[in-house]
Amino acid sequence: MVTHGLLAALSLAAPMFADDQANVAILAETKLMRMAGMPAMPELPAGVNLPAGVQMPGMASRNLSVQLWAPVIAPQGAFAYLAPPAGLKLGNKLDLELARPTPGKSAYSGLGVPGSENPDFTIKIYWGSSEKVQEGQPKIIRYGALTPEQKAQMRRFAQNMASADAANWTTGTWPTAKQNGTIKGDASLAGSYALTTSFTGNVTLDVPTGIDFLAPIQMSAPNLAEHPNLAEAIQFKWAALPTALGQFASAFGMEGQKTMIVWVSSKSLKEGLTSDPGFLEMAKVRELVQEGAFMAPDQTTVTMPAGIFKNADMAMLNMAAWGPGVALAKGQPLPRLQTKSTLNIMLGGKNMD
Repeated sequence: MVTHGLLAALSLAAPMFADDQANVAILAETKLMRMAGMPAMPELPAGVNLPAGVQMPGMASRNLSVQLWAPVIAPQGAFAYLAPPAGLKLGNKLDLELARPTPGKSAYSGLGVPGSENPDFTIKIYWGSSEKVQEGQPKIIRYGALTPEQKAQMRRFAQNMASADAANWTTGTWPTAKQNGTIKGDASLAGSYALTTSFTGNVTLDVPTGIDFLAPIQMSAPNLAEHPNLAEAIQFKWAALPTALGQFASAFGMEGQKTMIVWVSSKSLKEGLTSDPGFLEMAKVRELVQEGAFMAPDQTTVTMPAGIFKNADMAMLNMAAWGPGVALAKGQPLPRLQTKSTLNIMLGGKNMD
């Protein structure tokens, strides 16, 4: 059931850890946003950087975030900080902002069932690379057509998600209001990362020289200085990322208030994979490539079938590439660093013409 799959995609972002295992993730992302009909921005001169938190369309940015999950409620006055390598050019200490659980509250407590407030809400899902829509597509889900048992199953799933992180776990996050996560163009990831906490242990992760921020995903086709014709097939072409492990593209658009259109680059539709699933571990990326759910790392073209979004008010493409990382098999907290590059393109639509 694909509507259930849309909820399942959210569960990929919900960390599932052993009850007694703290975890820390250092996430390095290269971001690029483009708007069809707008020429790409020129590169900034050497040594010139955008203000913290500012992202310009057509201009790539490098961003770092740190996430800590600890199976305890940190006492008042507790602290956690990460000492990054000098080459990252972020200073000597990154202070994580701690959040303690509130009974009955969760990061997923606002999660509902897609379409549950509108029985006429319809989702049409397409997949694969082809000039024309392939036989058997789209997969159509109408909430009003689901059986009472299916609706109850989806409600239970949403309720379980809402309570998933409501236990006695403390989270720590960086960047914060005082320290931003924008990384300079001449900085590098390599070096030693030392996490120090007052409540859930300390750990050090060494990142070798070969692991660094991925290059931005640079699209050479279609010509994004113009709006592509959404009634025709669109071939996307980009420069290969030498260190990528796998890639995935998805697009979505709305036709009014009642119909959502989704397309994914997967060879076959995989349950729960209808959008960027976040910072997956390297083994999972390789598994999804093997299954055909992700594109191979050396693939540089994919075609979105003609006409899928021709009646959309607005259509947007998202592409993600996952690169190498490093992790320890043991530790408290258990650390990992993962790299990723993302591209978002506003393709156009009836409301943008």
